[in-house]
Formats: sequence, structure tokens, C-alpha cells
Amino acid sequence: MVTDTHKITLALHETNSPWSAKATLGLTLLFLILYFIISIVVLAIGSKIEANVFGISLEYAQPFGVKISQRLALDGDFNALNYLVTALCLTPLIFYCAQRRKLSTAAAYLGFDKRPSKASFINFNLALLGYFIFAYFTSNALGIKTPQSMINIYNSTDYLLLLFIAVVIAAPLFEELIFRGFIFKGLASSPLGVIVTIIITSVLFTLIHAGQYDISILAVLFPLAVILGVSRYRSGGLYLPIYLHFINNLYSSVTMYLFMN
Repeated sequence: MVTDTHKITLALHETNSPWSAKATLGLTLLFLILYFIISIVVLAIGSKIEANVFGISLEYAQPFGVKISQRLALDGDFNALNYLVTALCLTPLIFYCAQRRKLSTAAAYLGFDKRPSKASFINFNLALLGYFIFAYFTSNALGIKTPQSMINIYNSTDYLLLLFIAVVIAAPLFEELIFRGFIFKGLASSPLGVIVTIIITSVLFTLIHAGQYDISILAVLFPLAVILGVSRYRSGGLYLPIYLHFINNLYSSVTMYLFMN
């Protein structure tokens, strides 16, 4: 009887604590796997629709399907739609996993329970401004140019508003929800501590953009990830990193628009 009571107490304590570092990283891996699976499914559906529109027979479906998939992968409208669908599918799962820990509400677990102070808001706006200056001069010094893949995506976009929603609104919300929300909570509450958590989340955040950018751009992106991580810790919530991420993506999108026009 005593043993059973002890087991129940341990179980309650476990569910009342954040996910462990190991469980957090394991669930993050699951999120990433599901992200790629959903993206592939959406790509397959898009390719099938395109094939039907062009009236391609089953005999030529496979070779044309490969070409259509390659074209869609660099199509701005499709990429925006694909990202929005994937984010909408995974966001409820992330909230569900956060809700599984009885420590608090899912929103509080992910960092939506605390707004930044005025001082934090001002300080990190200045930090972001400093990052923009750093990125500008570093890019010029290293001769970093706009990736051709990004140029192709922009040129193939017929609905700029859709791309704007995906890049400037959805991306900051979804990516911060994962990195400075779910992952940060689990790792920072573990023996790893805050500093290691900021480093890990910054490295992971940088690596997920490896498919878009080369190593020089990733090196410039990493300091931004650190700023976002520190803002999450100093503000105590997720609102400030989402806002900073939003401003960065808005600045990048406007710069890209001006560059292309």
C-alpha cells in the first residue's frame, strides 16, 4: 500500500513537471519528422492536381510528376501554402504536448503567460537594430548575395499577400512556438540550465534554415537566434521573441521586395 502511494506520488510529480530534456528533444524530433511528412504529402497532392490540370496520362505521370514536384518546390505560392498547412497541422499537437504536463496551462507552458517589461522591449529593439547593422556590414564584407532559391520563390509568387502571411506572420509564430516555447521550457527547466538552452535552441534554429541558406548566411543568422533566446529568458515569455522575429522577417521581406524591384 505504501509502495503504491509512493508510485502515485511520483507519477503526479512527473506530470506536474516540465518535460525532461530527453523527452523534449525526442518530441521535437517527432515534430520535425511530422513536418517533413506533411510537407511531402502536400507536395504530392499539389503535383497530382497539377498533373490533372495538364491532363497528363498515367503513362507519363511519373516523369512529369518529378518535374512538377521540382517546380512546385521553388514556387512561392506553393511554398507559402505548404508552410501554412504544415504549421496549422502541427500547432495543435504542440499545445497538446504542453497540456500533458499538469504544471500549468498549455499557453503558460509555452510562454504566453508573461508580457515583456518596457525596459526589455526597448533594450531588445536596440539589440535587433544592432544586429541589422552587424548583418549588413558582415554580408558586404563576406560578399554574401541573396540566395537564388529565394529569388526564384519571389519571382514565382503571384499572391504576395499569401507569401507575406507565411513569412512575416506564420513563421515567427510557429518557429518561436517550437524553439523558444516548447524546447526552451523543457531544456531550461532541466539540469542543462538557461545558457546551454539558449545555445542549443539557437543551433537548432539555425540548422533548420540550412536548406534555404549556405554556411555564410547561417553564420550571420546564428547571432539573431541568440538574441531571440536571450529575449525569451529576460522577458520571461514568448511575446518578445515573436515580436523580434516578426520585425526581422518584415525587414528581410521589404528588403527583398526592394531588391527585386
